[in-house]
Amino acid sequence: MMTIVDVFKKSIVPLGFMAFWLWIVKLIMEVSGSRELLMFLFLAGLPFGIHKMFVILIPKDMDIGGTVGMAALSVIIGGMMGCFMIPVYVVKALYVLIQYIFRR
Repeated sequence: MMTIVDVFKKSIVPLGFMAFWLWIVKLIMEVSGSRELLMFLFLAGLPFGIHKMFVILIPKDMDIGGTVGMAALSVIIGGMMGCFMIPVYVVKALYVLIQYIFRR
């Protein structure tokens, strides 16, 4: 049995955070005057994909330039994965919300 607290934690808070984050990214893009879709997708997906990234490349026997390059590559891959994870999170949150509504 799902309680309203579970629905709040699994549906309303994530959707609210996504809406807030997309609004912040849109605001940043408007202030900077940029209209690049790829940059918007990267910035929007950054917090959603960086922890899902399983391509963490640990540099071994590299200098500082190689280490920083590998870290930058990891962030870029995480941001691009995140732009594909946003719809997944929205569908999951809406599924939990609809499931709670119809099982009441």
